[in-house]
Amino acid sequence: MNLNETFEMMSNAANDNYANLRKLADINLGIWDQLAGKQMEVMKLCMASGNKQVELAKQTQRPDELFGKQAELVRELGEQLIESNQQVVDILSNSREQYQGWVEASADQVRSQFEQNTPAKTSKAA
Repeated sequence: MNLNETFEMMSNAANDNYANLRKLADINLGIWDQLAGKQMEVMKLCMASGNKQVELAKQTQRPDELFGKQAELVRELGEQLIESNQQVVDILSNSREQYQGWVEASADQVRSQFEQNTPAKTSKAA
């Protein structure tokens, strides 16, 4: 292998590795975007629940009625948070699959580069 072939091989490997890292960055960015969006949804739910609590306090005259309505609001918020948590679990499960696919593709690429750039094994004379 001459110097030009070696340089071309290294250049191709560097380009392939850069493309692999870009894929990983895209996976990370997509996951981060989904999780940040989910966090904003949860914050909106909590803020809306707080606003409803204030409205209930303004509109309700009797403490026992207020406590009953507050319990209902807490139950609703709890159900919504459980649903949001399940969606986060789904996002994380999907991300695991994406990472696993990326690792497998990267390993196949490295194996392929290694096989292309390694001289064929010579058989030993017996």
